[in-house]
Amino acid sequence: MKRRIWLIITLFLLASGGILCAFRWKAWFSNPPKPEWTGDTITDHTFLTFANDSVLRSLQRDTLAFILLGDVHNSLTDSDFIAIAARHPRIDFYAQLGDFFERPYFYYEQQMYHSLSGTRFDSLPVLATPGNHEYRKGVIKRLPAHWKELFPNPQNGPRRFRGTTYYVDFPTLRFVVIDTDGLQRLSDYTQVNFWVKKVLEDADGRFTVVMMHHPVYSSAKGRQNPLIWLFFTRALQRADIVFSGHDHNYARRTVRHTASIFRDINPTVYIGTNASTKRYPNKQSRHNECVSSGRGVYEYITVTPDTLHVETRFVDTGELLDEVGVGRRIPYSLFDAQQAK
Repeated sequence: MKRRIWLIITLFLLASGGILCAFRWKAWFSNPPKPEWTGDTITDHTFLTFANDSVLRSLQRDTLAFILLGDVHNSLTDSDFIAIAARHPRIDFYAQLGDFFERPYFYYEQQMYHSLSGTRFDSLPVLATPGNHEYRKGVIKRLPAHWKELFPNPQNGPRRFRGTTYYVDFPTLRFVVIDTDGLQRLSDYTQVNFWVKKVLEDADGRFTVVMMHHPVYSSAKGRQNPLIWLFFTRALQRADIVFSGHDHNYARRTVRHTASIFRDINPTVYIGTNASTKRYPNKQSRHNECVSSGRGVYEYITVTPDTLHVETRFVDTGELLDEVGVGRRIPYSLFDAQQAK
């Protein structure tokens, strides 16, 4: 009797798995066809990064100002980049947390080069990490080798993640970048988790900002990342602010750590953001202090010896959506979490 029950359960699981794979095979493993680029080709484009020593030396100062872009998916035009730059006279660099390109194809890379060409962003250094749309799908996801040629990032991350997971130090800020799409084995999670803990603990009094494509706390229905939550919740407790994308909406929550266990650790602010025209509804949560899913946003971040200040603004108008500070409290939000659209 027991053997028959186990046989029925096994057959049910196999049938369920087969049906699920049949419906989701293309979404999980198939790459869409490559569109053909027919416009003018920009050759030998390489993004300016902080692996360049002269770039890093030029920004060794106590105050910084930079732009952070969530998922872009090639949806921002040159007009958008020009408008963002015009609103903020000072921009030292920009950060992009993955899915800059819609797909890892020549067509989308050329489209992005043309959007950036002639704007201030084209000459600014960038901190970048790949998202799932930069990876080629398959049973094993692969990052095209030329991504690292486009973004020659610092090589100070874990061995298997050199150039995609790394950190950059400024006098008042340690900026940590995590490639979450490269985490494909349990040993990857363990290795990167250990590295993140050490890098945040050794920040030497600087503010700490972490950027990763997949969120620890998902704000969209059905997009939870249990392994990222399991491995990184504790590791990120020494971060001041953690930025993520992937969910195609905006959400902010503050996680306060238990004082008896994590003494002298400030709360960590988690911000999920999205600059693109592709948007998903927010999963309502009592933990979110501000949410929005109607329009694309970006962050303008300033750092001084005493404050780390984040403004979230709409891409199209520059209108302020949300505001948060670390170091001294700044009034949290213009939107109530239950009312924001």
